Amino acid sequence: MIPSVDGEYDDLAHLRRQAGIAVRSLLRPGTYIGTVRELALTAVHAAAYPLGMARDANRRSTPLHDYDELDTQVADSETANMPVILVHGWIHNRSAFLGISRTLRRHGFRHIHAFDYNPLVYDIPEVAGMLAAEVDRVLSITGASKAMIVGHSMGGVVSRYYVQQLGGESKIDTVITLGSPHRGTYAAYLGPGASAPQMKPGSGVMRALEESARPTDVRWIAVYSDLDLLILPAVNAKLVHPALRAHNIKVADLGHLSLLLSGEVMRAVVSHLSDRTLNRPVHEVDDLPIPLTADVPPADRTLTVVPPLAAEG
Repeated sequence: MIPSVDGEYDDLAHLRRQAGIAVRSLLRPGTYIGTVRELALTAVHAAAYPLGMARDANRRSTPLHDYDELDTQVADSETANMPVILVHGWIHNRSAFLGISRTLRRHGFRHIHAFDYNPLVYDIPEVAGMLAAEVDRVLSITGASKAMIVGHSMGGVVSRYYVQQLGGESKIDTVITLGSPHRGTYAAYLGPGASAPQMKPGSGVMRALEESARPTDVRWIAVYSDLDLLILPAVNAKLVHPALRAHNIKVADLGHLSLLLSGEVMRAVVSHLSDRTLNRPVHEVDDLPIPLTADVPPADRTLTVVPPLAAEG
Protein backbone atom coordinates (compact mmCIF):
# COMPACT_ATOMS: atom_id res chain seq x y z
CA MET A 1 0.00 0.00 0.00
CA ILE A 2 1.29 3.49 -0.89
CA PRO A 3 1.42 5.63 2.27
CA SER A 4 0.94 9.13 0.82
CA VAL A 5 0.03 10.86 -2.40
CA ASP A 6 3.23 12.89 -2.52
CA GLY A 7 5.65 10.03 -1.95
CA GLU A 8 7.94 10.62 -4.91
CA TYR A 9 10.20 7.72 -3.98
CA ASP A 10 7.28 5.31 -4.03
CA ASP A 11 6.16 6.46 -7.48
CA LEU A 12 9.66 6.16 -8.89
CA ALA A 13 9.96 2.71 -7.37
CA HIS A 14 6.68 1.70 -8.97
CA LEU A 15 7.82 3.08 -12.32
CA ARG A 16 11.06 1.08 -12.11
CA ARG A 17 9.07 -1.99 -11.17
CA GLN A 18 6.67 -1.44 -14.08
CA ALA A 19 9.60 -1.05 -16.46
CA GLY A 20 10.94 -4.39 -15.24
CA ILE A 21 7.55 -5.98 -15.70
CA ALA A 22 7.35 -4.51 -19.21
CA VAL A 23 10.69 -6.07 -20.13
CA ARG A 24 9.62 -9.47 -18.79
CA SER A 25 6.26 -9.14 -20.50
CA LEU A 26 8.01 -9.20 -23.87
CA LEU A 27 8.26 -12.95 -23.38
CA ARG A 28 4.50 -13.30 -22.88
CA PRO A 29 2.22 -13.85 -25.92
CA GLY A 30 -0.60 -12.11 -24.04
CA THR A 31 1.29 -8.83 -24.18
CA TYR A 32 1.39 -8.83 -27.98
CA ILE A 33 -2.22 -9.95 -28.26
CA GLY A 34 -3.29 -7.23 -25.85
CA THR A 35 -1.30 -4.58 -27.70
CA VAL A 36 -2.81 -5.54 -31.06
CA ARG A 37 -6.26 -5.56 -29.47
CA GLU A 38 -5.71 -2.09 -28.03
CA LEU A 39 -4.66 -0.72 -31.41
CA ALA A 40 -7.70 -2.26 -33.10
CA LEU A 41 -10.11 -1.01 -30.45
CA THR A 42 -8.60 2.46 -30.62
CA ALA A 43 -9.71 2.53 -34.25
CA VAL A 44 -13.17 1.33 -33.19
CA HIS A 45 -13.47 4.12 -30.62
CA ALA A 46 -12.31 6.68 -33.18
CA ALA A 47 -14.95 5.49 -35.64
CA ALA A 48 -17.67 5.61 -32.96
CA TYR A 49 -16.67 9.05 -31.65
CA PRO A 50 -19.01 11.03 -33.96
CA LEU A 51 -21.96 9.05 -32.58
CA GLY A 52 -21.28 10.57 -29.18
CA MET A 53 -21.57 14.09 -30.58
CA ALA A 54 -25.23 13.63 -31.59
CA ARG A 55 -26.89 14.75 -28.37
CA ASP A 56 -29.16 17.46 -27.06
CA ALA A 57 -27.02 20.58 -26.73
CA ASN A 58 -29.09 21.70 -23.74
CA ARG A 59 -28.28 18.64 -21.65
CA ARG A 60 -24.92 17.42 -20.43
CA SER A 61 -26.18 13.90 -19.92
CA THR A 62 -28.04 11.88 -22.52
CA PRO A 63 -30.31 8.93 -21.71
CA LEU A 64 -28.82 6.12 -23.76
CA HIS A 65 -31.56 3.73 -22.68
CA ASP A 66 -34.70 4.44 -20.70
CA TYR A 67 -37.17 1.66 -21.44
CA ASP A 68 -40.07 0.20 -19.48
CA GLU A 69 -40.02 -3.30 -20.93
CA LEU A 70 -36.70 -5.10 -20.78
CA ASP A 71 -35.42 -8.62 -20.33
CA THR A 72 -34.83 -7.97 -16.64
CA GLN A 73 -32.02 -9.93 -15.00
CA VAL A 74 -31.33 -7.50 -12.16
CA ALA A 75 -31.94 -9.01 -8.75
CA ASP A 76 -34.60 -6.53 -7.60
CA SER A 77 -36.77 -3.74 -8.99
CA GLU A 78 -35.12 -1.05 -6.86
CA THR A 79 -31.74 -1.82 -8.42
CA ALA A 80 -33.25 -2.05 -11.91
CA ASN A 81 -34.74 1.42 -11.48
CA MET A 82 -31.62 2.98 -9.94
CA PRO A 83 -30.05 5.18 -12.63
CA VAL A 84 -26.56 4.41 -13.87
CA ILE A 85 -24.52 7.46 -14.91
CA LEU A 86 -21.57 6.84 -17.24
CA VAL A 87 -18.69 9.32 -17.08
CA HIS A 88 -16.17 9.14 -19.91
CA GLY A 89 -12.47 9.89 -19.77
CA TRP A 90 -10.13 12.54 -21.11
CA ILE A 91 -10.64 13.40 -24.82
CA HIS A 92 -13.60 11.07 -25.24
CA ASN A 93 -17.38 11.35 -25.19
CA ARG A 94 -20.41 9.20 -24.42
CA SER A 95 -19.58 6.89 -27.35
CA ALA A 96 -17.01 5.32 -25.03
CA PHE A 97 -19.84 3.47 -23.31
CA LEU A 98 -21.82 2.16 -26.27
CA GLY A 99 -20.82 -1.42 -25.43
CA ILE A 100 -21.30 -1.15 -21.68
CA SER A 101 -24.62 0.70 -21.96
CA ARG A 102 -26.00 -1.92 -24.32
CA THR A 103 -24.91 -4.67 -21.94
CA LEU A 104 -26.51 -2.94 -18.95
CA ARG A 105 -29.75 -2.48 -20.87
CA ARG A 106 -29.85 -6.16 -21.79
CA HIS A 107 -29.38 -7.04 -18.14
CA GLY A 108 -32.37 -5.04 -17.02
CA PHE A 109 -31.17 -1.56 -16.04
CA ARG A 110 -33.91 0.91 -17.00
CA HIS A 111 -32.19 4.29 -16.68
CA ILE A 112 -28.74 4.59 -18.25
CA HIS A 113 -27.36 8.10 -18.78
CA ALA A 114 -24.07 9.22 -20.31
CA PHE A 115 -22.50 12.41 -18.99
CA ASP A 116 -20.54 14.60 -21.43
CA TYR A 117 -17.96 17.30 -20.69
CA ASN A 118 -15.01 19.07 -22.33
CA PRO A 119 -11.72 18.36 -20.47
CA LEU A 120 -9.81 20.91 -22.53
CA VAL A 121 -11.96 23.80 -21.32
CA TYR A 122 -13.00 22.74 -17.81
CA ASP A 123 -10.85 21.43 -14.99
CA ILE A 124 -11.72 18.50 -12.73
CA PRO A 125 -13.49 20.49 -9.96
CA GLU A 126 -15.57 22.30 -12.60
CA VAL A 127 -16.54 19.05 -14.32
CA ALA A 128 -17.38 17.53 -10.93
CA GLY A 129 -19.71 20.47 -10.32
CA MET A 130 -21.43 19.78 -13.63
CA LEU A 131 -21.72 16.11 -12.68
CA ALA A 132 -23.34 17.13 -9.38
CA ALA A 133 -26.01 19.06 -11.27
CA GLU A 134 -26.58 16.14 -13.64
CA VAL A 135 -26.95 13.66 -10.78
CA ASP A 136 -29.62 15.91 -9.28
CA ARG A 137 -31.40 16.16 -12.64
CA VAL A 138 -31.30 12.43 -13.27
CA LEU A 139 -32.58 11.64 -9.78
CA SER A 140 -35.37 14.14 -10.29
CA ILE A 141 -36.59 12.72 -13.60
CA THR A 142 -36.28 9.07 -12.53
CA GLY A 143 -37.63 9.50 -9.00
CA ALA A 144 -34.73 7.50 -7.55
CA SER A 145 -33.07 8.43 -4.26
CA LYS A 146 -29.58 7.34 -5.33
CA ALA A 147 -27.62 6.64 -8.50
CA MET A 148 -24.66 4.48 -9.46
CA ILE A 149 -21.66 5.72 -11.45
CA VAL A 150 -19.26 4.02 -13.85
CA GLY A 151 -16.29 6.25 -14.68
CA HIS A 152 -13.50 5.53 -17.16
CA SER A 153 -10.07 7.13 -16.79
CA MET A 154 -10.50 10.79 -15.81
CA GLY A 155 -14.20 10.05 -15.35
CA GLY A 156 -13.35 8.06 -12.25
CA VAL A 157 -11.36 10.95 -10.79
CA VAL A 158 -14.22 13.37 -11.53
CA SER A 159 -16.63 10.98 -9.79
CA ARG A 160 -14.40 10.77 -6.74
CA TYR A 161 -14.14 14.54 -6.56
CA TYR A 162 -17.92 14.85 -6.73
CA VAL A 163 -18.47 12.27 -3.99
CA GLN A 164 -15.67 13.38 -1.67
CA GLN A 165 -15.67 17.14 -2.18
CA LEU A 166 -19.19 18.10 -3.29
CA GLY A 167 -21.43 16.01 -1.05
CA GLY A 168 -22.15 13.24 -3.51
CA GLU A 169 -21.91 10.53 -0.85
CA SER A 170 -25.59 11.07 0.05
CA LYS A 171 -26.76 10.54 -3.54
CA ILE A 172 -24.47 7.80 -4.83
CA ASP A 173 -24.73 4.10 -4.01
CA THR A 174 -21.78 2.69 -5.96
CA VAL A 175 -18.85 4.04 -7.98
CA ILE A 176 -16.97 1.75 -10.39
CA THR A 177 -13.81 3.17 -11.94
CA LEU A 178 -12.09 1.71 -15.00
CA GLY A 179 -8.44 2.59 -15.49
CA SER A 180 -8.67 5.81 -13.44
CA PRO A 181 -5.45 7.50 -12.20
CA HIS A 182 -6.40 7.64 -8.53
CA ARG A 183 -2.85 8.61 -7.57
CA GLY A 184 -2.11 10.40 -10.82
CA THR A 185 -0.29 9.34 -13.95
CA TYR A 186 2.97 10.56 -15.44
CA ALA A 187 1.28 10.40 -18.86
CA ALA A 188 -0.61 13.52 -17.79
CA TYR A 189 2.56 15.57 -18.34
CA LEU A 190 1.92 15.15 -22.08
CA GLY A 191 -1.73 16.17 -22.01
CA PRO A 192 -2.97 19.67 -22.93
CA GLY A 193 -5.99 21.42 -21.49
CA ALA A 194 -7.22 22.46 -18.08
CA SER A 195 -7.69 19.00 -16.58
CA ALA A 196 -4.60 17.04 -17.63
CA PRO A 197 -2.17 18.79 -15.21
CA GLN A 198 -4.52 17.93 -12.34
CA MET A 199 -3.95 14.23 -13.02
CA LYS A 200 -0.20 14.47 -12.42
CA PRO A 201 1.05 12.64 -9.32
CA GLY A 202 1.13 15.02 -6.37
CA SER A 203 -1.13 17.64 -7.97
CA GLY A 204 -3.49 19.72 -5.86
CA VAL A 205 -6.46 17.61 -6.96
CA MET A 206 -4.65 14.37 -6.12
CA ARG A 207 -3.77 15.70 -2.68
CA ALA A 208 -7.32 16.93 -2.11
CA LEU A 209 -8.71 13.48 -2.90
CA GLU A 210 -6.20 11.83 -0.59
CA GLU A 211 -6.92 14.20 2.28
CA SER A 212 -10.72 14.18 1.95
CA ALA A 213 -11.19 10.40 1.76
CA ARG A 214 -13.40 9.20 4.60
CA PRO A 215 -15.69 6.24 5.32
CA THR A 216 -19.16 6.66 3.78
CA ASP A 217 -21.94 4.40 2.55
CA VAL A 218 -20.59 4.61 -1.01
CA ARG A 219 -19.22 1.33 -2.35
CA TRP A 220 -16.02 1.72 -4.39
CA ILE A 221 -14.85 -0.71 -7.09
CA ALA A 222 -11.64 -0.03 -9.05
CA VAL A 223 -10.72 -2.03 -12.16
CA TYR A 224 -7.14 -1.72 -13.40
CA SER A 225 -4.89 -3.45 -15.91
CA ASP A 226 -1.23 -4.38 -16.08
CA LEU A 227 -1.13 -3.29 -19.75
CA ASP A 228 -2.64 0.17 -19.33
CA LEU A 229 0.03 2.41 -20.83
CA LEU A 230 -1.81 5.64 -20.01
CA ILE A 231 -1.70 5.02 -16.26
CA LEU A 232 1.95 5.27 -15.23
CA PRO A 233 2.62 3.48 -12.99
CA ALA A 234 -0.24 1.05 -13.61
CA VAL A 235 -0.84 0.47 -9.88
CA ASN A 236 -1.97 4.10 -9.57
CA ALA A 237 -5.32 2.96 -10.96
CA LYS A 238 -5.88 1.04 -7.72
CA LEU A 239 -7.98 2.76 -5.08
CA VAL A 240 -5.91 2.11 -1.97
CA HIS A 241 -6.95 4.70 0.60
CA PRO A 242 -8.06 2.60 3.59
CA ALA A 243 -10.96 4.92 4.45
CA LEU A 244 -12.69 4.09 1.16
CA ARG A 245 -12.40 0.33 1.67
CA ALA A 246 -12.38 -0.19 -2.09
CA HIS A 247 -12.43 -3.52 -3.91
CA ASN A 248 -9.65 -3.56 -6.52
CA ILE A 249 -9.96 -5.85 -9.55
CA LYS A 250 -6.91 -6.57 -11.68
CA VAL A 251 -7.36 -7.66 -15.30
CA ALA A 252 -4.53 -8.84 -17.51
CA ASP A 253 -3.38 -7.77 -20.95
CA LEU A 254 -5.98 -5.03 -21.50
CA GLY A 255 -5.06 -1.57 -22.72
CA HIS A 256 -6.66 1.67 -21.58
CA LEU A 257 -9.45 1.67 -24.20
CA SER A 258 -9.77 -2.11 -24.24
CA LEU A 259 -11.20 -1.90 -20.72
CA LEU A 260 -14.37 -0.40 -22.22
CA LEU A 261 -15.06 -3.29 -24.58
CA SER A 262 -13.75 -6.24 -22.59
CA GLY A 263 -16.22 -9.01 -21.79
CA GLU A 264 -14.33 -9.68 -18.57
CA VAL A 265 -14.71 -6.06 -17.45
CA MET A 266 -18.36 -5.92 -18.51
CA ARG A 267 -19.11 -9.02 -16.44
CA ALA A 268 -17.51 -7.36 -13.42
CA VAL A 269 -19.48 -4.14 -13.97
CA VAL A 270 -22.80 -5.95 -14.42
CA SER A 271 -22.13 -8.19 -11.43
CA HIS A 272 -21.35 -5.34 -9.04
CA LEU A 273 -24.16 -3.08 -10.24
CA SER A 274 -26.73 -5.88 -10.19
CA ASP A 275 -25.84 -7.10 -6.68
CA ARG A 276 -25.41 -4.03 -4.50
CA THR A 277 -24.30 -6.16 -1.54
CA LEU A 278 -21.31 -7.55 -3.45
CA ASN A 279 -18.05 -6.39 -1.84
CA ARG A 280 -19.82 -3.85 0.34
CA PRO A 281 -18.20 -3.31 3.78
CA VAL A 282 -19.65 -5.60 6.45
CA HIS A 283 -20.95 -2.87 8.76
CA GLU A 284 -23.27 -1.63 6.01
CA VAL A 285 -24.87 -5.04 5.41
CA ASP A 286 -25.09 -6.50 8.90
CA ASP A 287 -28.60 -7.72 8.14
CA LEU A 288 -27.35 -10.08 5.44
CA PRO A 289 -27.17 -13.80 6.25
CA ILE A 290 -23.60 -14.17 4.97
CA PRO A 291 -20.55 -12.06 5.89
CA LEU A 292 -18.63 -10.07 3.30
CA THR A 293 -14.93 -9.32 3.34
CA ALA A 294 -14.56 -5.88 1.75
CA ASP A 295 -13.55 -4.26 5.03
CA VAL A 296 -10.06 -5.76 4.80
CA PRO A 297 -7.29 -3.57 3.34
CA PRO A 298 -7.60 -3.16 -0.44
CA ALA A 299 -5.86 -5.90 -2.38
CA ASP A 300 -5.81 -7.53 -5.80
CA ARG A 301 -8.55 -10.11 -5.93
CA THR A 302 -9.74 -12.57 -8.54
CA LEU A 303 -12.69 -11.42 -10.61
CA THR A 304 -16.00 -12.61 -9.22
CA VAL A 305 -17.49 -15.41 -11.27
CA VAL A 306 -20.76 -14.25 -12.79
CA PRO A 307 -23.15 -15.74 -15.38
CA PRO A 308 -22.08 -15.24 -19.00
CA LEU A 309 -23.48 -12.17 -20.68
CA ALA A 310 -26.13 -12.52 -23.28
CA ALA A 311 -24.56 -12.86 -26.71
CA GLU A 312 -24.33 -9.56 -28.49
CA GLY A 313 -26.17 -9.54 -31.78
